[in-house]
Amino acid sequence: VLAVAVGSVAALIVAIADSAGGWSDGARWIIYMLAAAAVAAIAGLIFGLPQARADFSPEASERYKPNSNLEQISDWLTKLLVGAGLVELKDISSHLRSAGAYLGDGLEVSNPGAYAVSAVVYGAGAGFGFSYVWTRLRMRLLLEISDKDAAEASRREKIVRSLQGAPRSAANGSESVETLAAAADEVIAVSKSAERQRFAPVLWVDDVPANNVAIVEALQLVGIDVDTAISTTQALELFGTRDYGLLITDVGRVENGTEDDIAGLHLIEAIRAMGSDVPIIVFTSRHGLSRERDLLAAGARMVTDRTSRVLTATVRILTTSMR
Repeated sequence: VLAVAVGSVAALIVAIADSAGGWSDGARWIIYMLAAAAVAAIAGLIFGLPQARADFSPEASERYKPNSNLEQISDWLTKLLVGAGLVELKDISSHLRSAGAYLGDGLEVSNPGAYAVSAVVYGAGAGFGFSYVWTRLRMRLLLEISDKDAAEASRREKIVRSLQGAPRSAANGSESVETLAAAADEVIAVSKSAERQRFAPVLWVDDVPANNVAIVEALQLVGIDVDTAISTTQALELFGTRDYGLLITDVGRVENGTEDDIAGLHLIEAIRAMGSDVPIIVFTSRHGLSRERDLLAAGARMVTDRTSRVLTATVRILTTSMR
């Protein structure tokens, strides 16, 4: 913009000083310059259009992927323009003289051809330079933001679908889509602070792992690794093999062929007896909530029957432990 303004003022001064019809000649120069700048801006866009790296791709949506046709057209036109320019380079002076004679017809300045050509050259340089720099700096940023927004929206949708697929027997099953969507938004927002780090793994203890598949998939979508155990014995064996950042357990389950209504409580007591202060979430049915006081007293961090609360609390706990 500054270059266009300076060039316009300079052209007006030259035209006024050199001819009686200075204002009209200066206005024509400005029109020629703006026209050349507009055409050159298209070339600048073609030459500056960024290309996606073949070795990198953001998380794609379910149905669509970015259209790269414009990149291919830009590459083809760039080669075509460069090739044609090199072929015509030897005749550039004659082309400029012809353009100057045509555009300078009727101008009252002392050298109308050169005066008109200067508008074209100046405008082409300013238009190409501005468009090229803007495309390299701004369009690349806009495209990257667009890709990230699309990837985030896709991940949010997948999390919500996963939570909707949780069996009703795993929780109360009455959470609305809005509640699950809010949980997905919070999980993504909280996990962003840990994007460059690795979450500690989670150990999930439940004698019916199928009840938790949907939530586990949602956790994996934000980069959380989940190991599963179906009994207290198996859980204690696994607990010694990895540095878990969180333990999730149900309350009642079958242990060694026998129904144990407080198996989760026994597991919490065993973990605390080992001297571990790992956070523990109890994910249970409404019936299991009746033992909330005992579970919290034994060392549980939370007792809930809500899928969304398990998801958000897990990410919060693991993110906090990384600081």
